[in-house]
Amino acid sequence: MGSTVSRESPSNRPTFTVHGRLYRILDVIGQGAAATVYRCEDQNGDQYAVKVFDFSPPHRSPTVQRAQNFDKEARILKFMSRRSRHFVYLYDYEYNRHENLGYMIMELGEGSLRDKLVGLPLNDRHRRIYWKQIVAILKDLQNSNVVHADIKPDNIILVNNVLKLTDLGIAFRVATPINTVRRGRIQGTLGTSTYLSYFQYHTVDFFPVISFSDYMAPEVFSHQSGVKSDVWSAGIILYEMTYGSPPFYGIFDRNEKAAAIASGTPILFFPERNRYLVDCMRRCLQPNPYARPNSHHLVAHPYTRM
Repeated sequence: MGSTVSRESPSNRPTFTVHGRLYRILDVIGQGAAATVYRCEDQNGDQYAVKVFDFSPPHRSPTVQRAQNFDKEARILKFMSRRSRHFVYLYDYEYNRHENLGYMIMELGEGSLRDKLVGLPLNDRHRRIYWKQIVAILKDLQNSNVVHADIKPDNIILVNNVLKLTDLGIAFRVATPINTVRRGRIQGTLGTSTYLSYFQYHTVDFFPVISFSDYMAPEVFSHQSGVKSDVWSAGIILYEMTYGSPPFYGIFDRNEKAAAIASGTPILFFPERNRYLVDCMRRCLQPNPYARPNSHHLVAHPYTRM
């Protein structure tokens, strides 16, 4: 049975079905470029998060391609959420061709890691607890030959004090967890600048980066991404948990910031009493991905083992 959306509800809230099971939307949790996440409940009153994708035109990408991306994201999340407790659990999903809507029914969290990062360093205890779990996320990704490619605090939610990764929209599988892989293209928009024009001129089939963030690895801008790119993103989170903001936070023009990251501009590490902490950050934030540790190295690092 297909999914249908109806606004005829006793509470005047929208309802929808996924594989014949009725849900009612309660409120909005978050919104991104590809989908909106709502809090919803089923007929028993059990609450979930539902990620709703609207494939209706107009949109830059064809509907078929976006539907395929939806299915890919759901399949990878289903695979990972059944292998690791550090991935938000996917209960069900369905794409309705007639209404051009897609639904992912997931477990409901209590907020994201972003909510814990308010421009101030975390205390030592919480930083270590979160870092151990982030390393566990990296290990589970690498052991499954999956690259997330968009690790950031907004995509890490807390469920009963457990960090869980979500939003696998640009995640992909690799044959082996090699250091880095070359991708066909990177979709999205960043804007136009001399810097972006340079890459468009010198790189075949390059598309500017989607949702540019402070957590992207330098090699992403040269059209490469892999398990070491996820390590860089984790290192930026550790840096933010330590100092209160990412390394290039003070650069407000995002094209200038992109240029700083892509060129491997040296990162300033302020003095810290814990030398293992600084060493861990330095290793994760090596501009050369081949010089970065993988997840298994991080598991054995003295800071992770503290």
